[in-house]
Amino acid sequence: MNAVTGSLQQISMQDTLRDHPSSMLQSANCLLSFVKLVQCWICQNVDARKLTNEETSVAVLASFSKSPQRSTRRMSLESGISRTSLRQILTTQKWLPYKLQLLQHLNEDDPDRRTEFAEWAKQKLEQDPQFTQKILFSDEANFSVNGEVNKQNHRYWSDTNPHWMDPSKTAGTTKEMVWCGIWGTMIVGPFFINGNLKATGYLKLLQDDVFPSLCTEAGTFPEFFQQDGAPPHYGCQVRAFLDEQFPGKWIGRRGPVEWPPRSPNLTPLDFYLWGHLKAIVYGVKIRDVQHLKLQILDACAGISPAVLLSVCEEWEKRVALTIQHNGQHIEHIL
Repeated sequence: MNAVTGSLQQISMQDTLRDHPSSMLQSANCLLSFVKLVQCWICQNVDARKLTNEETSVAVLASFSKSPQRSTRRMSLESGISRTSLRQILTTQKWLPYKLQLLQHLNEDDPDRRTEFAEWAKQKLEQDPQFTQKILFSDEANFSVNGEVNKQNHRYWSDTNPHWMDPSKTAGTTKEMVWCGIWGTMIVGPFFINGNLKATGYLKLLQDDVFPSLCTEAGTFPEFFQQDGAPPHYGCQVRAFLDEQFPGKWIGRRGPVEWPPRSPNLTPLDFYLWGHLKAIVYGVKIRDVQHLKLQILDACAGISPAVLLSVCEEWEKRVALTIQHNGQHIEHIL
């Protein structure tokens, strides 16, 4: 660009001296103004304006390779390269921002128990391809009026998935506990729980709300009932009630089918429903508890049967992967 500018300036001065010696200064000023216009046009239209040249790209990728958790905002401040140019370089080189995954730590015997459960589920699926749709999966989750844990600012830039994980549990603040179930193409609930959930309250919830809501016009009923190993689920009265309702066919802690502990990736409510609901619920600013409940109800009502069928297929995929990976975590390969 400097060479072009110099040539234009030289030509303009020579022409002025030869043809218009009496008005040299005026003509020179006019031509210099023209040169500035040419420079502006070059800056707006010539590839030289692009920062994302090969040398810059190499430097940017080297920097992110050294510090892959650095944000594009911080990189822009340190390098002087615009965030738009940084994103263009990363996108061109097929580098992606991977999210942090929060995982529970597995104890020594957990993989064996997870594998045992997955092999049981696989056998059931071989006997009955519709088996997944005959299970009532259940779980509870806390929703906060103030929002949820935000992982959006955690990124790891790389050209390959680094399987970035954090084996820790998140904590909440002000909570509203919600019970929900997935049974085939149906959402069961949601039911809201006042205060802390104990075994007596959980039993009352099952007796008064959950099971009465399962009555259908076709007279069908879930063949299996699944719950995790949370303390309220383990009460003697709760287990006795489930033995009556689902003799030999309920899944849980010390149930006829043992539920593997620390396995949220094997229940559709954890790997799909809660995340989906929170994404919708917190799409607007929650005013109060009543508004929160209405948001949850509307979000549940908006889930289609087709989506729930896909969720069932995803569960079957996770069962197979759990067996393939000997009961270890599978989120990083999904």
